[in-house]
Amino acid sequence: MKISGWSHFAQFTIAVGNMDPKKIKYSDTLHRFWKKEHDWGWKKFMELSKIQDGFLVDDVLEIIAQVQVIREKVDRPFRCLDRPYRRELLRVYTTNIEQIYRRFIEERRNKLTKLIEDKIRWSSFRAFWSAIDPRTRHRMSREKTDIILKVLVKHFFVEKEVTSTLVMDSLYTGLKALEYQSMGKKGRTKIAELDELPAPMVNVDMDIFVLAGDVITLLERAALEPLPCQPVSPKDDKCSQSRMKDGSSGEVNKISMEREERRLTELGRKILETFVLSHIFSGIEVAYQEAVALKRQEELIREEEAAGLENETKGKRGGGANEKDKRAKKKQV
Repeated sequence: MKISGWSHFAQFTIAVGNMDPKKIKYSDTLHRFWKKEHDWGWKKFMELSKIQDGFLVDDVLEIIAQVQVIREKVDRPFRCLDRPYRRELLRVYTTNIEQIYRRFIEERRNKLTKLIEDKIRWSSFRAFWSAIDPRTRHRMSREKTDIILKVLVKHFFVEKEVTSTLVMDSLYTGLKALEYQSMGKKGRTKIAELDELPAPMVNVDMDIFVLAGDVITLLERAALEPLPCQPVSPKDDKCSQSRMKDGSSGEVNKISMEREERRLTELGRKILETFVLSHIFSGIEVAYQEAVALKRQEELIREEEAAGLENETKGKRGGGANEKDKRAKKKQV
């Protein structure tokens, strides 16, 4: 459907408070509003009969509404949520982001595992890659950031998915971490947290993504490297459980949120690295398949030529025998 006139894309949440924070009722969504839009909310939210279950305190019902207009940039990951709203969504959707991350990584890793476990094909690919001259290998191991980031956003940003903004935020901060790590490697900057990050599979060189090593080694690492452990869930977090006892709930909550935001960045960086590696490898794989097809074509041509030569030789031999028979018959006559 083509939207004419004004339109605004927004993420919004409505919630009803409860004496028990774990029982807060909330709903949120992403939606594109425009001048002919008539459905601007939810037809159902909660049953009136449930209001007495901790929602109504001294005849007061607490209703919380948050709205964030999103000016999306479709060509690269973007940060569109203000800090308080992002933290509120992160509190609710951390598990969902983890699941998106794991599904994506496992899908890509399974494809690589199948390739590596196919001994004949993997050996053939390794031989193909080793036979390429270093300059060509260098050229095939890099790609412009704009090209990959545009495909990345198209893959992960879905207007109907409420987690899309958090995924974009994760990819945005993950990209920044990767850029800082690449800069630190070149000695242009020093960041204390870089020492805690695993060695990158991809570097950012100006506007180019470059594989941080030989493609064979990186593919094996991507296929075999275990997924990081899932973070501690809130119900198992001893700090969260004890924060009311020591009166330091604000400080503990701050530490918890900082940990979750670091986790969000870690997931984004890992998704980005895997996506870049897969994208670059797909180009190399096309070249490999073309080389295999060309080699097979050459083999077929050689087989046909050999078969033709063999038939020609047989024909000559057969022709010589016929001449001898003719001469023998003439002598008898």
